[in-house]
Amino acid sequence: PKVCLTQAGSCRSHAEGRGRPLRPAAAMSVAHTSSEAPYFVRRADPDDVDTICAMFDRTFVDEVSIDAFASFHGLDMGLLRSQTEKQNFFISLMETCFMSVTVEDEDNNIVGFAALDDCPTQMLQRVDAGTHWEEWFGSVYQDPSINGASALWFACCLSEPEPGVVGEILRTTFSTMHELQHLLVFVPAGLTEDDAALILQPFEHHFLELEQVSDPLLDETHWAGSPDATRASVLNCRRSKVITPLRIRMAKVEDHDNLAAVFDAQSEVVTEIYGEYFIAELIEAQNDENKALVAEVDGRAVGLMCLTSDVDTNVLSQCFQLDPYDNLLKPEYMRRIRDYADAVFRGESGASLCSLGDYMQVALASIDIDAFLDTVPRHEDGARFTAVQLLGHLQLQEFTDEVGEAVQDFEQRMMTLLWQSNFLERRHEADTLIEPQRVHDCYHTFMSLDVNARREIAAAALDRWEDVREVLRATMEAAAAQAQTEQEEGEEEQAPEVDTSIETVVFFKALSTEQDGPFTLEFLVKLLMVLHWWGDEDISGPVSMVPEDGFRHALETLLVSDEGLFVGHPNSPTWLTNLPHHAKDVFCVNMCCLDQAFQTQALDFLLPAFSLYPDKDYCIITQPHTAPSTPLLNAFTIVPPQPQNTFGHVLYLIHRASLLGSPIVRYLAHADLEALPSLTSTFDDQTQAEITASCEAFFMQDAQRTEPSLAEASAARQAPQTHIFVAEFDEQVVGLIVLESTPPDAVSTLRCCYHLDDYLLVQHHENAPNKGHSRLLQYVINPLFQKYTRRVLQSAMRSMGRTVLFAEMDLQGTVSPIFRELLQVAPRRPPQLKKVLRKPPKVASFVNVEKEVPTEEDLREQERQELLRDGARTKALSIVAKKLLSETKIPVNARIVVVGASDCGLSFLESLLSIPHLLFNSLTLLAPGGLEYHHSHHLPLVAGTAAYSHNELRRIMLELRVRILDSRMVQIDRQQRCCVLHDGSLLPYDYLVVSAGLQDDALHSLRIRSWGKNQVEHITDGYRRVNGCMSAADPSIRDLLVEGGTLVKSLIWNPLSYAVVYGRSLHAYCVVQGLLMRKVPPTKIILVLPPRLQDDSEQLSVDAFYEGDEVEHKIHNILQVMDMKVYEGYRLLGIQQDNRQRLKALILEDHADLGAFEKVAAEDPAATAAAKQDGVVPPKPGKMRCGVMEDFGTSPNNMRQKLLACRILITADAVNVDPDIFNSVHGNGLVYDGRLIVDHNFKTTDDAIFGAGSLCEFSRRFKRKNATRYLRHDGYNGREVGSKLAHALLRVIDPVNGDMVAAGGAPRNGAKGGDGAPVAEGGGAGGAAPPAPTTGGAPGGPGDGDLFEGIDAENASPDLLPEFYMPIAKGGFLPGNLHYYRIHSCKRAGALADESEPREDRVIVTDTLEPSGKGHFCRLTIDIFGKVDSITYLGGEELQVESLWSLVGLSETFLNHVYVRWRDGDIPDIVEFLTDEWATALFHDRFMDFCLQIQLEMRSQDDVTAIIERALESVNLQEGLSRKLLANIQLQLPKSSIKAMQDHLLEYLRENTNHLKTYFLPEHWDIAR
Repeated sequence: PKVCLTQAGSCRSHAEGRGRPLRPAAAMSVAHTSSEAPYFVRRADPDDVDTICAMFDRTFVDEVSIDAFASFHGLDMGLLRSQTEKQNFFISLMETCFMSVTVEDEDNNIVGFAALDDCPTQMLQRVDAGTHWEEWFGSVYQDPSINGASALWFACCLSEPEPGVVGEILRTTFSTMHELQHLLVFVPAGLTEDDAALILQPFEHHFLELEQVSDPLLDETHWAGSPDATRASVLNCRRSKVITPLRIRMAKVEDHDNLAAVFDAQSEVVTEIYGEYFIAELIEAQNDENKALVAEVDGRAVGLMCLTSDVDTNVLSQCFQLDPYDNLLKPEYMRRIRDYADAVFRGESGASLCSLGDYMQVALASIDIDAFLDTVPRHEDGARFTAVQLLGHLQLQEFTDEVGEAVQDFEQRMMTLLWQSNFLERRHEADTLIEPQRVHDCYHTFMSLDVNARREIAAAALDRWEDVREVLRATMEAAAAQAQTEQEEGEEEQAPEVDTSIETVVFFKALSTEQDGPFTLEFLVKLLMVLHWWGDEDISGPVSMVPEDGFRHALETLLVSDEGLFVGHPNSPTWLTNLPHHAKDVFCVNMCCLDQAFQTQALDFLLPAFSLYPDKDYCIITQPHTAPSTPLLNAFTIVPPQPQNTFGHVLYLIHRASLLGSPIVRYLAHADLEALPSLTSTFDDQTQAEITASCEAFFMQDAQRTEPSLAEASAARQAPQTHIFVAEFDEQVVGLIVLESTPPDAVSTLRCCYHLDDYLLVQHHENAPNKGHSRLLQYVINPLFQKYTRRVLQSAMRSMGRTVLFAEMDLQGTVSPIFRELLQVAPRRPPQLKKVLRKPPKVASFVNVEKEVPTEEDLREQERQELLRDGARTKALSIVAKKLLSETKIPVNARIVVVGASDCGLSFLESLLSIPHLLFNSLTLLAPGGLEYHHSHHLPLVAGTAAYSHNELRRIMLELRVRILDSRMVQIDRQQRCCVLHDGSLLPYDYLVVSAGLQDDALHSLRIRSWGKNQVEHITDGYRRVNGCMSAADPSIRDLLVEGGTLVKSLIWNPLSYAVVYGRSLHAYCVVQGLLMRKVPPTKIILVLPPRLQDDSEQLSVDAFYEGDEVEHKIHNILQVMDMKVYEGYRLLGIQQDNRQRLKALILEDHADLGAFEKVAAEDPAATAAAKQDGVVPPKPGKMRCGVMEDFGTSPNNMRQKLLACRILITADAVNVDPDIFNSVHGNGLVYDGRLIVDHNFKTTDDAIFGAGSLCEFSRRFKRKNATRYLRHDGYNGREVGSKLAHALLRVIDPVNGDMVAAGGAPRNGAKGGDGAPVAEGGGAGGAAPPAPTTGGAPGGPGDGDLFEGIDAENASPDLLPEFYMPIAKGGFLPGNLHYYRIHSCKRAGALADESEPREDRVIVTDTLEPSGKGHFCRLTIDIFGKVDSITYLGGEELQVESLWSLVGLSETFLNHVYVRWRDGDIPDIVEFLTDEWATALFHDRFMDFCLQIQLEMRSQDDVTAIIERALESVNLQEGLSRKLLANIQLQLPKSSIKAMQDHLLEYLRENTNHLKTYFLPEHWDIAR
């Protein structure tokens, strides 16, 4: 197959979930330990170290035994006597070994611990030993079945003296890794009997010592040698001893009863649908295509696998990306089809894979010959028909376009074929009578001529060619003699040359046995047909002539000819429909069910299954998207779907070769260079050149390089910079890995720029033998072995002596599939407030100090800091540690569709993709207009939420892991579970997440949709579009108002073209600035500010500034200086259009002078009546003046109306639900009460539909116990809401940590599902019960009071709701080229509970902003608890929004007495004050962790808690906490507590010195002195 090429990539992830259970472990625990206490095996966690050390202390009670343990594991004597060193040893095992597990009993007590590695731990502890243990092992034991791909070594094993603990570890390990066949224990030489009895006690019941075949002489310097001449030994535990293989045989009808019990135990649905005896019927119906296998244990059938080779490869190739797998066809067939497709695309008109005979066979195959002959009109005798009657009936036959075009004049061709079946007769005349049986025989004779029959006929003719040539010579001589005789009889004076050509009929008659020829007449009929229809020879009648070679060339061509393939156009949906069955290279598992106790052994079916189809190389399984992952499916590869996929299942595939084990990884050799071009052929030229250069550098570094041997002292540490490995299978190169050794300072740079410490305990991967980091440069592997990617990486890392692999990827580069196997590491932000740092002063003190020459470390540190600050330069970093390679990510195939690219939707996707043990294969995001950074090439136009920067969005790499559709949802089909998109297409889902948010509602209130760029897309019923009316929420507004575009040019040059920006939101002011940046004159822009919204029950007010805000005043002053018109207090009522249906003018309702109008009405009723009359029939104005407000009567509300002529209207005001989203939600019975109602798990009344974001609201029943709780999501940070939503959905879809149990697992200690019922166990592939259908509210269904089954009146507590803490931020670029940010705390209470106006002593304002844009305006507000509640900034300098975020929620005391110093006039500018180096620690990304640590420690101290409680007894919560009260509490704190906080602070500063270098720590005094 065509190779699948990849390069180093990355994927987003957070720290690995620790303490997770191994997937098959729970099932094995229950199934195999029925007579023992049940155990639970999970991955070891560093938090377990204290318990493990205690277990160690109970086993090794004295120093002698402890030293023996250390010596056994290759450690220094006495090392483990220290508790600290002991903890470090076990944590290092967990961190650097391939896999480490702990065993818990029913009471959650740890009773066992084991660490497994790919190399003996004694070897890893030696600096000069390397990692290639196979050479020593092979020389001593000579067992080729034990190698690095099939075996692991015990690095450590501890167990309580309880039966079954080690056995459970062994069962779990073998069940988790199906390719693992051996578990080994290295016993070093010199071990005493007493020490061996103690240390090897856990292995005594399951391991056997391997017999040494040879005894090589090893000196004492060898890692396996010994000074006392005793020999080391190896203990081995084979898989077959722990897990007995299933006996697989052909199924029998007698197996029905046993199999029915297995099926019914997992699903009763199958029996209900197909009947009670469907299993017996399936088994009895076996034939050449359909087979059935049975798994047998102790004479009882425990599993069934049904197979078929009848697979529609055409449908699969249309729906899945099967080209790398030859579209499941045999390679020789697919090669011909590819050549044909290339010829078609090159425009070659004669390209074809079929001869005329092939088309004739296809045409005749579509005819039922018996039915056809019955319908032909008969002659008078009633038994025969004439040739004319047959010809006429043949003319009525119809064929597909491709066949019909190829067999034109089909009736004439059929008459030719009929003559060829009896060529010794003359061709049929019109009145010739024909027997129906003759046509029948002719049909079957022709249809029997397949490619093998044609080759046999050609071979038989060529075998007798001497006889044929003799007959040809004799016939030609006879013809010549006859011609000579005729010439002589004619007595012509000048006779022409004698013609020696002969007719084909004469030649074939002479070849017949009747004329003493070599062939029978039946054979000659077939030979004639083959030559005519497939040999490109014209033998359509008796007068056809024989070529000079007697058809020898045609026969030789037929002998090596290929089978005709009837293939359509490559772009046709039926192009592979008519391929013969034997051209397919695949069979399918169409049913599989296995007893729950043997789920992990399902792979035992595969080798026998392949043996039933020896000519097939692929096996496939299709499963529903929501089917759980099973041990059988884990061995398969998931084939990615095509973009236009309509297949409702997931396709799993496995190749015959991949069952034979993982490829062997070794260093690149010169002989491998010939195989590399086929692997790298699909790379671009630059990448291929880089690979070639790497190979040359690799060989140049060490021309004599060989595989690492035992004698190489420090091969792993002193290896060349570049390491190139190949993966080899069956002496073929199937993969290439290019790694690079990292320089010593590389890890420090990574720790400085990325959150590397969240994923690794870095200190355990450094300064130790056979440990460290390496960089992945290139990676490519044949897709057949893609499932072994992690084992290939592991082998390369072992050969290189590294435990961590990382890859850096340029954000603008191409990313390859390997990144899906890695974990993406989040970049760190610089601890600074300003994006551009202040320049340091030129002098350091009162005297000039000469600048010191920077050292190399200073230069590297400077480069790190520059890289940290320059977000555009920061690459995406992905890592994988050896400990993560032992577990393949669990695929989640559920189709999750997210509606809306809001902060909530993006955060939801980011949170799902960050789960390290899950691999989501079907995520779809409906993002009208694409993602935000897709428009980064445009000038700024609208405001942002400041939740995601463009670079941060790029680093998530959504496009590579999420299908992003530039489309809108207009309806939901809950019955079919699909979204209806604006173009009418259907998008199926298993889980639908509605996170569209609220949209600008100004135009929607007029029943107008935004103009948009695409005018042919769906328009909501009852709405219209108006040329010139657009909303700031329209994603296409940037394209409409592109710099230099038609509309912008019109605004610049057309004196009659004006733009009106309507709204009070931040978007409105940003749009004004965007138009100014596009060179639109200020006088052509009009800002209309509607009256402030008083009631937000329907629309949600999103005013940029509150009434009387100083920032608003500053911005309006700037607009006034520009001569821009600002009309305040006018509400949009309608529009007017010109005769071309374009926007002509706006109708506005005047709220600006409402009081004056009411006064006139009271004094002059007649004038009021006249005004009302004017409102009914407004006066027809004369020619309107553009940009000028004119009177236009009164509105229905008895208010003055104004007319404002303009060409463009851009609205950006209060928001509401989008009409299409409302119709989709409300029309499907989902409860909508001003907002979409969801429960505490973000679930609607439909179990498959979730909602979050500003569109949604928690159910009102949560207010029963807390009336002030704010329920609408618009009061919370969208990024935080999306994260909470992801955790809620993971409870449903995560088979490890969720409420559902993974297939093959069993509930532990009566685990419950999400609804409180016991969790059902999953079945095997094809044997699991389908998910129960979900039911939601019907249209006009239940109200909010009866919505959610899981929450009754007693449980509707606000405590069930998720807690939100993150502040809400928004920002934009405002007129005057000013950056504006406002960050405020989330809304935890309703409007009635909010403090209306902060007290003066809780507001801190500094204003140094100058008209030129220099300086800053900054306002801080403090809440009643003394915490920063909001920050408002306006200034020309761009700030780090994340740093501002970190200040909101902090206690005021953290800000260095900011209020007192500001009150005393010591702080003229808050921004500059916070830019000083003292505040760097506040902006550090780990400062909140430090605060939480302090908080938890203070809460744990009873005396501190008592002091705080006493102080709060007399506090009036309405007035809040005073600064004096906080100072008094601080004075009362014990000195020990204050000292502990100070120590934690110093520890925090020391741990982060790579960022916080300006703080002078106590140890610096010694350096200074």
